[in-house]
Amino acid sequence: MLLCRRFSSGFNMGNFRICGASLTGKSHESSGTVCQDAYFYFEGSGFVVAAVADGLGSSKHSDIASSLAAKGAVEYCSERIKKGMRENDVLSVIKNSFEHVNFAINQASGDNPDDYDTTLTLAVFKQGFVFFGHAGDSGIIALRGDGLFEEVTEPQLGEGYGKERPVYPLASERHWVFGKYKYRTKAVFLMTDGLLNKAVPPLLENQIFKTDNAYMFYIYDNLNKQLDPGSWVNDVLARVLPQEVNYDDISLIAAVCGNTKIKLRPKSYYEFPSEELWSGLLEEHNKLLYAYKYDDGISHL
Repeated sequence: MLLCRRFSSGFNMGNFRICGASLTGKSHESSGTVCQDAYFYFEGSGFVVAAVADGLGSSKHSDIASSLAAKGAVEYCSERIKKGMRENDVLSVIKNSFEHVNFAINQASGDNPDDYDTTLTLAVFKQGFVFFGHAGDSGIIALRGDGLFEEVTEPQLGEGYGKERPVYPLASERHWVFGKYKYRTKAVFLMTDGLLNKAVPPLLENQIFKTDNAYMFYIYDNLNKQLDPGSWVNDVLARVLPQEVNYDDISLIAAVCGNTKIKLRPKSYYEFPSEELWSGLLEEHNKLLYAYKYDDGISHL
């Protein structure tokens, strides 16, 4: 059972309905390790600034770094984003916020920067568009006006496969990505990787639809109906993929435009892949991850 560490919501904030939550992963729960995720958001006049950060498990003080990153970047942007700002100015503020919190973390780390590694993903949701900054393997998913869910960012990972694949953290400035999502957006979802891997299963990477649309619609629908978050958020965050036991800390921020309506897609869009397709994809995944087990040409599922 995952334990709730932090939860907040703003269901009657005027322009947006917002929910945020972090849960401590099972591995940290059993070892007594603190949650290394952080989230923070702010609603201004006609815009939302939201950020999630995931401290790297190999870093001693990654929980401090993730908190400094998420809270510091949102506060920096919220003080500078103004109504009617030009797009390039919004992106400049986001970039400057990354530089600001990166400097703050470096100052806090002293002579031990590797002890303060964290990811950072930030979104400014403004006038139906998403502006973002991204460093690491968390991510942003947008709900377009035509009802399609789409991942806005891509996980920033080094060479390799599986759990040993390295993550490029906030400290790796050359991997920072900033941009504007090209489609008008009705809702935006920020997730650290423990939850992102449920919402955008790696096994669906080469499929037409890469997101778990049933899962994403469940989050959107509950938030849009203004249901008490206590009745559904723990369920959202505790679900795992069929082949996984999720021991990672997980965080979510979901923001929906007030009184939003979307075009519902055909029923098949919200159905999880068939058992036959999923089994095939899983076997392909295992062949890559455990190639030595398949040398005899026999399936080892």
